[in-house]
Order: sequence, then structure tokens, then C-alpha cells
Amino acid sequence: MQDLELLLEVARMYYEQDMTQQEIAEKIYVSRSRVSRMIKKAKALGLVEIIIKPSFENHFSLERMLMDRFGLKKVLVAYSESSGIQEEFQSVCSMGASYLASILDNNSVLAVSKGKTVATSVESLKPPRTYPDMRVVQLTGSLESISNPNIDEMYIAQRVATLYGCKLKRLLVPYLMDDEESKRLICKRTMTMDVIRQSGEVNTFISGVDTLLYWADHLNEKEINVLMKQGAVGCMWGYFFDINGNIIESPLYDRMIIPDRRVFETVDTRICIACDRFKARAILGVLRSGMCNVLVTSSKIANQLLALDSGDQEV
Repeated sequence: MQDLELLLEVARMYYEQDMTQQEIAEKIYVSRSRVSRMIKKAKALGLVEIIIKPSFENHFSLERMLMDRFGLKKVLVAYSESSGIQEEFQSVCSMGASYLASILDNNSVLAVSKGKTVATSVESLKPPRTYPDMRVVQLTGSLESISNPNIDEMYIAQRVATLYGCKLKRLLVPYLMDDEESKRLICKRTMTMDVIRQSGEVNTFISGVDTLLYWADHLNEKEINVLMKQGAVGCMWGYFFDINGNIIESPLYDRMIIPDRRVFETVDTRICIACDRFKARAILGVLRSGMCNVLVTSSKIANQLLALDSGDQEV
């Protein structure tokens, strides 16, 4: 009886308390090899049962299906079937932060977009070290009418640069100019031209996805109606696209301080992080467009996207 109690206690320390075999050995005054044998015996006697839950197994299959369906190089799906909205949001942002931290190095040239999802992901970043030669480059201007400056691209970029102790190239210009001539003049400024030049060197970006509802606060009713008639469902880095992933041609681009659309081809790692369920159509459009090649989302959104793409839900 005493032997079984000891086996059970060792199993609890190892599986429930996450103690190492060496720590357990020191606590009960035996060798580490004996602890290893005790753990094996506990499993053999049925005191320990290891179960791979089908729900978690399923979310790995979701990653594979999304990668194959949309030709992505990486998909990360946070399990969210039993999560509330805020827990789901935080899980996706934490997963996005972990992935971003794992791929950045001293040679990275990073761009971060505006928005709550990207801002929260950046706040979750835990850099393993500083990268003084890394660069953060701002790809777009700042939205002057944004209600929360903490989710503006300039603020988020500054936060990343501070975390990594690296250089930051800021675009100290508005996102949307009054007319084409104003944009032309501001883009002729030496500082602006320097940042635009360096934007062509970006090798990694992380971006959320906007819906037309978001842009209703920044464009007039006529401009929104034109985009709707053209079938726009979302926007990334200032470019509007339809449900099939086609970028919509718009005179708005002549007034926007946004990157050349070749950014969707030249940037090696193009991360889209999204977990708002009402954005499913916009996310689907992005995936079909090729604007991103890495997706970070939740299992609920992943299932929604696959159903929409298969025609099981109304697009």
C-alpha cells in the first residue's frame, strides 16, 4: 500500500506539478533513474492515463486544411471551442506574439499595422534578447481621426522598437490626404522618401484585417457606397479587396500614404492575425488574395472560413 501511495505521489509531482525527475529524486531522496522507473510503473499499473483529446487533435487538422486550401506556408490555430470572446481574443494574440518572437532576428526588417489585434499581440511579445540591428519600418501614415492612439501604427511600431532595442523609421504624415497633389508633395519630402525607400526592404509584416464598417469612420458615405458597389469586403495595408481576393481599383489610393502593392509579393513572411467572427468574409478575401502567407486565428474562425470557402455558409 505504501508503495502505491509513493507511486501516486511521484506521478502527481511529475504530471500535475510539472516537477522534473531530478527535483522529485531530491525531494524523496532517491536516484533520478529510480524516479524514472517509478513513473513508468505508475503508467503500467493504470495510475496514470495519458489521453490526447480529439478536440485538440482536430485543431491541428484545421491548420493543415487551411494551409492546403489557401496555399499558406504557416497556420496557427488557437483552440477556442469552449472559450469566451475575450479569452479567444487573448489566446490568438498570445499565439501571434509567440510566433513573431520566434522568427525575428537581428536581420529582420519588420512592419506592423494598426489595430487592436496587432497592438495586443505586440503587448504580449517577450523578446528573448534585444536586436540592435533590426529595423521597424512604418508602412502607412497615421489616421488622424483614430479614437485610440494606442492602436495607431506609429505607437505600435514604437513599442516594438523599444522592446527589441532597435531602430525605427517613422512616417510622420497622415494616412489619408485631402487630394492627390497633397500626397505628391508630402511624398517628395526627404524624410518621407527615405522611409518609403526602406519600406521596400521589409521582410516580415504582421497585420490585422479591416472591414468596411471600420472605414465608415474615416471615409464619407459616397466613398463607402462606391466601395460596396465594387464588392469590397475588407482592407489590408490600405488596399480594399472583394470576397474572391481581387484588389479593388480605387481613386482613394491616390490620396493614401500606403506601401506599393508589391509588398504582398516581396515580403517573405506576411502574417495575418484575426479572430473577430464578424470579419470572416474579410479574412476569407485576404486568404484568397495571397496578401498573407501566414494565418493566426482561432478554431471557431478556422471552421467558419472552411465552411464559407466550401459554400456551406452563405458568402
